[in-house]
Amino acid sequence: MAAENLDDVVDRLAGIVREAGRAGDRVGHFAALYRQVTVEVRTAIHGGLFEDGARMDRFDTFFGNRYFDAYDAWRRDQSGPRCWREAFGLLDDADTVIVQHLILGVNAHLNLDLAIAAARTSPGEAIHALRHDFLLINDILGRVVLAVQDSVGALSSLLSLLDQVAARTDERILDFSMV
Repeated sequence: MAAENLDDVVDRLAGIVREAGRAGDRVGHFAALYRQVTVEVRTAIHGGLFEDGARMDRFDTFFGNRYFDAYDAWRRDQSGPRCWREAFGLLDDADTVIVQHLILGVNAHLNLDLAIAAARTSPGEAIHALRHDFLLINDILGRVVLAVQDSVGALSSLLSLLDQVAARTDERILDFSMV
């Protein structure tokens, strides 16, 4: 069932996280990250930070439905867009760590779904009006990723050590990727 608004997206993501937690399914890692970003976007909409909050609600709802479509296709018959099949296909691979799951999900969602959601929200020349609000999402994502990095670092001494050794290198790579 498609989300009709941002609250539906947050609720559906929370449901995926809960179910994944009960089942011990690693699909919940990306869903938890994505839920947190979506909550922050919703907070920014309610706080009036976007030029057009209603448009951003539609945008983020389209964006969420792209993920839900891929997730549902994978659960149904392991189909869906190739980037999502690759990401979901590694969930049971014991050699793939949490950070890799997060990066695969972010890659699929940002590099495929984001452009489609933007074009659907603001078709044709109207896409230029989306620029300011679109870029504000990068700031929100960057803040959430840093918080998630700290949380994952608390669970993984290896990741925490890597973050200390790499200093800001990982953040610069992430920022470059998002821009």
